[in-house]
Parts: sequence; C-alpha cells; structure tokens
Amino acid sequence: MMARARALSGRIQAFVVRDFQLAMSYRIEFLLRILGVVLVTTTLFFMSQIFAGNLNTPYGQWRNPFVAWLLGLPFLNYFMVGFSSLANAIRAEQTQGTLEGVMMTPINLPTLIVSSSAWEFVQATFQSFLYLFCGWLLFDVHYQGSFVLAVAFLLLTTLVLASFGILSASFAIVFKRGDPFAIVIGTSSALFSGAFFPTEMLSKTFGRAFGVVAALIPTTYGIDGIRRVLIQGQTFDQTRQPFTALVLYLAVLLPCSLWVFSRAVRRAKREGSLIQY
Repeated sequence: MMARARALSGRIQAFVVRDFQLAMSYRIEFLLRILGVVLVTTTLFFMSQIFAGNLNTPYGQWRNPFVAWLLGLPFLNYFMVGFSSLANAIRAEQTQGTLEGVMMTPINLPTLIVSSSAWEFVQATFQSFLYLFCGWLLFDVHYQGSFVLAVAFLLLTTLVLASFGILSASFAIVFKRGDPFAIVIGTSSALFSGAFFPTEMLSKTFGRAFGVVAALIPTTYGIDGIRRVLIQGQTFDQTRQPFTALVLYLAVLLPCSLWVFSRAVRRAKREGSLIQY
C-alpha cells in the first residue's frame, strides 16, 4: 500500500513539475493572472455598493452581495476546472501527438486521470485562495464557520464535476470534437448554480421548472454549502442536506465515469485512433 502511494505521488509530481516548468516559461501570464484577480475583486466590490442599501432581502446569503459573489464566482471557476481539466489535458496530448505514448505507458487509468489534472487544480487552488485573501486584505471581509467543512464541500463538488469531466474526456477520446457535456454542464452551472444571483429567483420569476433544474445541478449544492458555512456560520448538521446530495452524486457518477473512460480508451486503442484529433 505504501509503495503504491509513493508511486502515485511520484507520478503526480512528475506531471506537476512538467506543467509547472511550462507555465513558468510564461511569467508575464502568471503576473497578469494575479492582477486579474485583484481587478475582478475590486470590480465586484464596487458593483455590490449599488445594492448596499438593500439589507432587507429575503435571501440570507445575499445581504452582502460582494461576499456572496466572492464565495460563488471563484469556486464556480474551481469546479469548472474539475470538469474541464482532464478533457483539456487529453485534447492537448492529442494535438501534440503524445496521447498514444502516454496511454501505452504502464500507468493505470485513475493515476492518469489524477496526474493529468493535478497542475490545473494547483493553479485553481491558488487563484481561489487569492480571491478570498484579496477580499480580506483589501475590503475587510471576515469569514465565519468551519473552514474544514467548507473545504469538504469544495472537494466533494470538485470530485462530482470531475466525474462529469471524465465523461467529457471519454467523448473527446472517441469522437474528438463536439463534446455535449461541456455545453450542458458549463452553461447550466453558470446560469442555475446561484453563483451570480439567488437560485430562488429562478422559480419565482420563470416558474417552478427552472427551480427544479437548479436543484439537479451539483454546483448548486457546492456553492450553497460553502456560503452557508463561511457566510452564515452553519454547522455540519445545518448543511447536511446539500452535503448528502453531493455524496449521492459522487457515489453514482464516479464509478460510472471511470467505467465509461476505460471503455473509451479500449475502443480508441482497438481502432488506432488515439493520435487522431
């Protein structure tokens, strides 16, 4: 067991070091990302001042829109990294002509999946933390509740979206282009997850059907759980419902997506289409 853990750690490290060295060759881009976070945080703060006098909103998490956005938009981006990182990695290997070589190495599928996505998660973690740090340093935002519980929601939601990402990568391996998962998951998560406005407004404005759609999207539970913890200071007992929903999603989607991915790889190897794009 320890030997397997060390082997997995070494392989992940090899992928991260490779991608880190590539990223560091574009240092200006790295600095621009930091500047972008500061500018976006500042923009969100001044946008929130438009609603500063409306403290009687029935949506408890939105009494301070700046904090709601600060705990919604960066983590929505994080979840999308979980969804898109593997498909992007597969696509990059296809266009570089190295996918077949990687697939032919004695690396099992879970290791390949984790290793290919590791650097994207490192970047997304840093960027999400930077948003929270800027909110605290520049605009005196104070977070409450358990950070451990908030991280648990973050990891659970990311794993659920990563399961969709594995399905998306499977589609990319077999069909190369026209991935339907990217359109459906990306658009619906941005619109219905509550990152930009309360999800309750959807059913109130457009009808109950839109509220049902929001309830079917995993990111809705992830963002709601993180806000409940860090804005409202709720405990695990108070956030049990969104936490349980994410666990159920993960229990169904993860084994299913891994099975589909293994089938897609076997089909591509059999057809000799790994190097096609």
